[in-house]
Amino acid sequence: MYLRWFVVVLLILTCALPGSAQSPPPANVYVFPLMVDGITGGFAFKSIMKIASTDNTTGLNCTLQQRNTGAQVTGLDGFLYETDVLDAGFSPLTQSVIQQHLNRPTEILHTSGTQAQKTGYAKLSCPNTVQTQLQFAYFDPNNNKIGESTIFPATMGNSFQFQIDTRDGTRMGFSLVNDSAVQGKQFEVIARDQFNQVVAFNLNDTVQDFSQVSKFVDQELKLPANFFGTIEIVGVPGGQSYAVGLQFTGSIFSTVQPLVRSTPLPF
Repeated sequence: MYLRWFVVVLLILTCALPGSAQSPPPANVYVFPLMVDGITGGFAFKSIMKIASTDNTTGLNCTLQQRNTGAQVTGLDGFLYETDVLDAGFSPLTQSVIQQHLNRPTEILHTSGTQAQKTGYAKLSCPNTVQTQLQFAYFDPNNNKIGESTIFPATMGNSFQFQIDTRDGTRMGFSLVNDSAVQGKQFEVIARDQFNQVVAFNLNDTVQDFSQVSKFVDQELKLPANFFGTIEIVGVPGGQSYAVGLQFTGSIFSTVQPLVRSTPLPF
């Protein structure tokens, strides 16, 4: 069962995923670098987005945009929000308006997990400040939850650094978004040891405009056995980049938040 969970998420990581935004995000816009919904091999992924107004009194009036997933979302009271297709091209853009009365400052959105599995990412826009997070959960054919992890809104930057320790069998992946019109530019993956010395690097991979790429680090680099240190992902020059880490240790799966910098480390 857990092996299947590992294999399915591995399939997610090895796909190139389309991106979303077309301009720098203003205040109260929250970008999630990975969203998953749908069934594969009888097992289902569902995404759950939690939203709460920070003043706990203002009613929600937000817009949820998805790239590529196009999942229907249902609220706490069973209300099915309309999902409108804004762009039906290669990377479909959909939008749902999430509105609540003044006495409803919170909402929890669930996708159905009934379509063929799709991956993409999401952007939530609100006129007021909210606290929000996105969980994706994995269910067996009997609808029993067998795994889940949480992604918090990502910070835009040029450098994303993750700590890594492979001595316990950990395998790390990442999702990188190029949320701009900069086309076909290269991103960098650099491994450094505990003394901050470069031990491996790959400067030749590319990520297209308004797109996302997800890979395991060991697909990018040949790391020393039992490596521990850091992995730096340098985004597209001149683009708008977001990233999140994905860590596997046996049957355990979790997300990892990077240290975000505006300027890459010296190399």
